Amino acid sequence: MGAKDFFRRLFRLYWLYAKMDAAWIMRDTKYCLIGILADFIGNLSVLSGVFLMAERFGGVGGMNSDEVLFMLGYNAVTTGLFLIFVNGNNIGNISRIIGRGQMDHKLIQPLPLRLQLLTEGFMPISGSGQLWAGLAVCGVALWRLQYPVTVGWIMLFILSHILSKIILLSMMYFASSLAFWFPVAAEEISTDVLDVQWHLSSYPLGQMPMVLKIALNTVVPIGLTVWLPSLVLLGKQRLDFGLAILLIAAGVAAFCATTLFKKGLKHYEKIGSQRYKDWGHRR
Repeated sequence: MGAKDFFRRLFRLYWLYAKMDAAWIMRDTKYCLIGILADFIGNLSVLSGVFLMAERFGGVGGMNSDEVLFMLGYNAVTTGLFLIFVNGNNIGNISRIIGRGQMDHKLIQPLPLRLQLLTEGFMPISGSGQLWAGLAVCGVALWRLQYPVTVGWIMLFILSHILSKIILLSMMYFASSLAFWFPVAAEEISTDVLDVQWHLSSYPLGQMPMVLKIALNTVVPIGLTVWLPSLVLLGKQRLDFGLAILLIAAGVAAFCATTLFKKGLKHYEKIGSQRYKDWGHRR
């Protein structure tokens, strides 16, 4: 499949999944809007804990309360993009598909696996609640900080989120690859990775012990998905240094995740899922 045909199919599939998601609204608009609103309010309540702590103590981790508020909004936007692009059909939680022996379903489809993984999780309407909450929080924080927002800054904001999403997905796919070898034990490992990301990334790392700070930016790169990008966007970290770190981290994370996933896929293609070996099929 050539590049032109690949992107044509990619956008056609995005459009198809967007229409399927929109069909939910057409079927029951009231229920859908209530669900999105509830998701929006629920996400704001989750963000409020760290912000109120920062407000009470005049800041956390070397950031004042408004800067913490921006970081929380950035975190919500990152997670919101995850929910929009890969939350459907367990594409983000790929360890479930692998662990349950469902990778066979994808391997027999008349589409490249990479195209399926890029499109099947797309939920632009029902998955958008957290994105809007995050953008609203970022807007309020920038207004309180009186921070100048330019076209260049907006482009940097978008680029930072692309890199954050690459790092987050790489973490999840790297861990999920273990399900090729340990389908029962690792079936829900991607959910655990996302939970760790969601809870730990809400806290600034500035005043943590150096050993812990290094670990959370290398071994488990939670800080590279939210904390460091927020510092760069707020001008608290040099742009060239911060952006270089994010670009290198995204490249290394994507390479490691892709390499291990391909190795696991080759293993899977040879022996299949051992989870249902005694039955001969999945029940």
